[in-house]
Amino acid sequence: MKNWWFTTRWLLGSQFAARLLGLLNNVLLARLLAPVSYGDFTQAMAIAGSLAPVADTGISAIITRYVARRPRSSAVLGAAIGLRMGQSLLPWGIMVWASWWIYGASHLGLAIVLAGAYWAIACMQQLLAGVARARLQAHIETRAVALERVSTVLLAAAGAFWFGLTGALAGVVVGGTFALITYLRCLPLPRARLHWRIWKRLIALGTPLAIADVCHGFIMRMDILAIGMRYGSQSAGWYGSASVLLWASNLVAGSMALALVPTSAAQSGETGNLGHRVLGWMMATAMALATALGAGASLWVLLLYGEAYAPAVPVLRVLAWCLLPASLVAWGNAVLLVRHRTAWVGAVAVLGTLCMMTSLWWWIPRYGMLGAACAQLATQCIMAVFLITPAWREKQQSG
Repeated sequence: MKNWWFTTRWLLGSQFAARLLGLLNNVLLARLLAPVSYGDFTQAMAIAGSLAPVADTGISAIITRYVARRPRSSAVLGAAIGLRMGQSLLPWGIMVWASWWIYGASHLGLAIVLAGAYWAIACMQQLLAGVARARLQAHIETRAVALERVSTVLLAAAGAFWFGLTGALAGVVVGGTFALITYLRCLPLPRARLHWRIWKRLIALGTPLAIADVCHGFIMRMDILAIGMRYGSQSAGWYGSASVLLWASNLVAGSMALALVPTSAAQSGETGNLGHRVLGWMMATAMALATALGAGASLWVLLLYGEAYAPAVPVLRVLAWCLLPASLVAWGNAVLLVRHRTAWVGAVAVLGTLCMMTSLWWWIPRYGMLGAACAQLATQCIMAVFLITPAWREKQQSG
């Protein structure tokens, strides 16, 4: 419990800095770029971000669990670093370029390339952040995240002011590079290795998680992309502003779930009542945040974004309640990951993706942006039901 709280405290610090400064960055960009250009920004980041889990192939979660149980092991970690470097360079670049044509947004060409460069850097950061958590050195993650967000706010805002959309994305890329350098300097890491046998094993173990991560990435961003494709960049900017507020509010729940994985893994999954207590804290926090966000939607949107984003108010009133099922999803994923139930996690993520696609196809033509928000809420609820039941049984069996 002590180790979990120590890790959670540092994760809360890093996540609080990330979400707060990330929100500040989006607010500044929304005001500097106006709804149309900000819609292009959110679409470019969503397109590239949806493909980021493909470059990960579930390896980050596997390494977090492995290092937590074997802190001094270097062979597997070195092989994972080498594999991640290759994943970030070749396959990721091909996928980003392909998405340019698949999405049919040729006018976003340079924007997608810059967004893809940022997410390639972020994939490497994700692996190193998992190592820091597994070693109970989350303060390194806090330092890296704070540096990234502060530099991104300054550089992206300046870039947006002087060079528009391209300058904003260039500032985001430079900020991510600063964070990656911080990880490499502060974390003692083995040398990257070419080890085909370990690579094959990592990919085999991580495939179900990769499927789940890809699906979760699409679920979080598919509504923005669907709105942009049907109604254009301005509507994507309105919807994206509400979506940013939603995921910025999902702070405490996400941090608690992230901290639960390495702590449970280090104790071979035997955490007693810790999982139940964490779930209670997550749900209480989510309820408070959802109430504040939903009831004060008009206040938050007009205060942060201005009158130009008023159409986002009814969207935020619906999206706010996604915090409750999203917390259940995060807790269920954490418990089942420690219990090696990765296949079920992947299956539920696929189910959620299919539900999201069906709901968007049915509701957007009828209800517009409000239909996309309802699709996100329905998808999160369905995933929560299918994850919480087996996760709760696992915790009951472990005592």
